Amino acid sequence: MPPLLSVRNVTRRFEGLTALNDVSMEVEPRTIAGVIGPNGAGKTTLFNVLTGFYRPTSGEVWFEGRRIDRLPLHGIAAAGISRTFQNIRLFANMTAIENVLVGQHIHLKTNFATAIVRPPSVTREERSAVKTAVELLRFAGLTRRENELARNLAYGEQRRLEIARALAVRPRLLLLDEPTAGMNPGEAAGMIKLIRALRDDMLMTIVLIEHSMRVVMGVCERITVLDHGEKISEGRPEEVQQDRRVIEAYLGTGQIITDGRA
Repeated sequence: MPPLLSVRNVTRRFEGLTALNDVSMEVEPRTIAGVIGPNGAGKTTLFNVLTGFYRPTSGEVWFEGRRIDRLPLHGIAAAGISRTFQNIRLFANMTAIENVLVGQHIHLKTNFATAIVRPPSVTREERSAVKTAVELLRFAGLTRRENELARNLAYGEQRRLEIARALAVRPRLLLLDEPTAGMNPGEAAGMIKLIRALRDDMLMTIVLIEHSMRVVMGVCERITVLDHGEKISEGRPEEVQQDRRVIEAYLGTGQIITDGRA
């Protein structure tokens, strides 16, 4: 089976700084992959290249057999890639369901004219969008929180809302930037279950950035390690955790916990 995502020799420079240097990786369909590395390793820069926030200085990004690194942001989203952010970016003064509805806008056919005239097709589309939003919130564990303002949700719930909004784009590849950052152990364990459900129940392909080795080693099937913008290791969790370069650059000499608990 061909890879869903193929990153081919991607370099990204910012004036005198090389944030990514000749990075290549592949992600198979319906897998959970991890990208790890110390601060400043280039992880979020990689996500920004994948989603069109940055264009690579050189190299290519292919998704489902199509080159996408020259597409605009909305073009990449429409192609089937969505993401969350390290720092939560919700519309704080909008309700949970309104946040998710915003994520659906690229698939809606309503325009300025039809919004004024409001033919039956517009009403049907709006009802369908609301139904989908409710289902996504339920899947994310936010049942009966639809009408709560985003700013009033607990921290862990805000993380889940970000994922529900990202799912509204109907992605086939979901990029999660530190999904358990700032969570307590119980919240992190719940997030691990949600990530697995995304793959198992929604048949989603997931790439996540994480600093928690307990999470990474417990949920990822393949891991890519970056250091100073370069890929220094790649493989299954049990392979990566034994790589001397990884231990020196990121993990340290302490024992790596590989179960899925947090």
